[in-house]
Amino acid sequence: METTLTWLDVLKLSILLIAGLLVLKTLQIWLPQFFKRKSVFNKISNYLNSTIELYKLIAILVLLIALVGINYKIHGVVLLLGLIITFSYIKSYLHGVIFKLNPLVKKGSKITVGDCEGQLYSFLAFGVILNQRDGNRFMNYSFIEKNGFTITQTDQDAGSHSVYVHDLENPSRLLDVLFDNPMVDFNIKPSITKVIDQTNRHVLRVTLEKGAGMEALRDYLQQHNITISLTK
Repeated sequence: METTLTWLDVLKLSILLIAGLLVLKTLQIWLPQFFKRKSVFNKISNYLNSTIELYKLIAILVLLIALVGINYKIHGVVLLLGLIITFSYIKSYLHGVIFKLNPLVKKGSKITVGDCEGQLYSFLAFGVILNQRDGNRFMNYSFIEKNGFTITQTDQDAGSHSVYVHDLENPSRLLDVLFDNPMVDFNIKPSITKVIDQTNRHVLRVTLEKGAGMEALRDYLQQHNITISLTK
């Protein structure tokens, strides 16, 4: 039977898909560097990471379809047998793609899965490496999917603060001032809530970049005639 695709076509397609992946990897390395703000840097990096994960999955599916297209009878049977034999690995890989698309999941996050707790150290094709007190542990993505997980702390959580803002008449001005400060992590947008029965007194919830301290932010806001404190 005459085929619609040849091995040469599949080879060309493979080269094209690999080239596309290399372009995305290059953008992943260099594109975020053009953005000075850490919050924008993180958003671009997260977007590219998700794009690459989805691209790899789609590329694999396209190649498999192309291989079947060469000879759908023989290659279709071989592919079906391969799927049956490697089903547990395929399921784990797909769970991993979904897991890594979660915006809270990143290296350095502290995660709890069942009775296990550790810091996400590395992402592999079929599981993650957790850094625990007694050493590193491999955990399969299917195990995480089955038992569920909780992100107990991230680097962003460690920099989250709630402070009181005194005599604040224009909350939007405070947000504008914060936006011009590179210490503020806008991956988690600052929020301002008015204190009940307190004239012009608000609670500011803000997340700082790693290494930034509230003292520096307080001094910065003081320069703009905005006073904050940890107590009422």
